[in-house]
Amino acid sequence: MSGAATHSVLASASAIAGLALFAAWSILLTVIDIRERRLPNRLLVLASGTTIPLLLASAVVHGFHRGGPSAIASDAADRLIWDTVLVAAAFGAVFAALWRWSPQGIGGGDVKLSPLVGAAVGFTGGWTAATLTVVGAFAAAAIWSIVRRPRRRPGALEKASAVPFAPCLFASAWATIACI
Repeated sequence: MSGAATHSVLASASAIAGLALFAAWSILLTVIDIRERRLPNRLLVLASGTTIPLLLASAVVHGFHRGGPSAIASDAADRLIWDTVLVAAAFGAVFAALWRWSPQGIGGGDVKLSPLVGAAVGFTGGWTAATLTVVGAFAAAAIWSIVRRPRRRPGALEKASAVPFAPCLFASAWATIACI
């Protein structure tokens, strides 16, 4: 197998492994957030620490073989690396600002989760995917909130029911990834 073919296989395997790992973390963290209404820090660190490096490794391997016709692929790999890193950072910054502005509206676990989701959607679709994911997540949370709104009985106090945001964020990310 030639060097370029080897790099292509390695890059594809790394991308598939990263997205498969993102899928596994999506399921686990969604179940935990729905059941417990919290996302454990150690799982968030483990999820980000295992998934993001695989996605970045895929992008780096794509750009490893420079020169000749690969220069075009190398430019695409550079863009892929930057999209992955910058979208992850932007998600972290935006969600941290939202949490700072309204801590009752979004949880700290969602803030810590956002760079992982940002990296996955940035890797698969760049800034367009990032925008669609954020809009879709908030739309899903709004719909969930309306559907799950407790029925009001005369004379009864309305019980507050917070919507777990991680499932909305993951659902929107996967819908975006599937459509990009």
